[in-house]
Amino acid sequence: MKGIVDSVSRGAIPSSADRVSNESDSSDAYNLLGLGANSEPTLMSGSAVSYGKVGIVGICITSFLWIIVSWRLFYHYSGWWCTNSCCSKRVGEEEDIRTDGLTTKRLLHVLLWTTMVVEGVAYADMISTDSSNKLNYTLLDIVGRGILEFWTFIIGTVYWFNVISQSRVGDKRLAFAFFPSILALITIGVTVSCILEAVALLTGSETIDEFRETSKIHRITLMVEAAGWGIHAVIVAVCGTFVYKRIQSLPTLSQVRSQAKRNIINKMIIPMVFCALSYALRSGWMAADFASRIVSPEVTFEAGVGWWVGNCWIPTFVPSIMLLYSIRKRDREPVESIGITNTLLHSPQSSESDLHADPFQSFHQTFRDFEDE
Repeated sequence: MKGIVDSVSRGAIPSSADRVSNESDSSDAYNLLGLGANSEPTLMSGSAVSYGKVGIVGICITSFLWIIVSWRLFYHYSGWWCTNSCCSKRVGEEEDIRTDGLTTKRLLHVLLWTTMVVEGVAYADMISTDSSNKLNYTLLDIVGRGILEFWTFIIGTVYWFNVISQSRVGDKRLAFAFFPSILALITIGVTVSCILEAVALLTGSETIDEFRETSKIHRITLMVEAAGWGIHAVIVAVCGTFVYKRIQSLPTLSQVRSQAKRNIINKMIIPMVFCALSYALRSGWMAADFASRIVSPEVTFEAGVGWWVGNCWIPTFVPSIMLLYSIRKRDREPVESIGITNTLLHSPQSSESDLHADPFQSFHQTFRDFEDE
């Protein structure tokens, strides 16, 4: 008995205080390495950043876009409201502004304006709470980026396809019916998966981190959105090749004014390239996050700097600016075949029968919104 006491006094058997201290140090070490039972998910997208800072950057981006969209939305609708007033009688103003209510351009602006409002509210909540909660996650990730942004950018692609489908009189290519149908299907799929994810999140008791780590519907939504954005990127790239081939298919390309060709490239092909790259970037991040959830559920891509920059901010900002630039002109009434002023080609005015036979006139009628500055 005396030997045992001596051993304790010499430190051979640790006291209870020493054991508590050692366990605390061990727990800290495990947590530092990400191996503890209650450790945070391991980040795979760069260093972690506070949600307050994320909210500040996000609200700056959404506020900037909201101001531009509000200005352009008023501009497009002012063409509707002021058609019969002095607004449309200014020097240089088009006399053939389209007067019916909701067009593709106006719908895109309305959706983008709504998107910026929803995402701005989410970022504001993120700043006030300095956390990711069910409210800002639902508004930002599900409603904002998952539904509204996807719808907005799909509308932009549909508008481009509508323009290209009219580039040849009587040419009804299968692609012009097939690709919009694919866009409609993936839009339905992404929307339904996002709605199901929102319902599962709001009706469950898990925290956001627990939901991301354990929820099957979250993994399904990641997979569906990754596929949707990837398919959208491919379709936009194909749309750009159609425009390029249409320009190159003119029998005498030199008859097209160089300024007109440059403007068409700047307003269609370049925005298509940047939009396709942005959609592909978001698809890649979501696919990587989905794969990590399958292989190692404790690993996450959804909280680091890389995730916010590569998946959230760039794929939102770049396509928004590109689409606003590409469709900035007001909607105009369809041009009558007789009496078209030929601004694209160095050729005399053509008759109605010549329009259908002359690819130059058809090209001008289709891309007239993109010819001039």
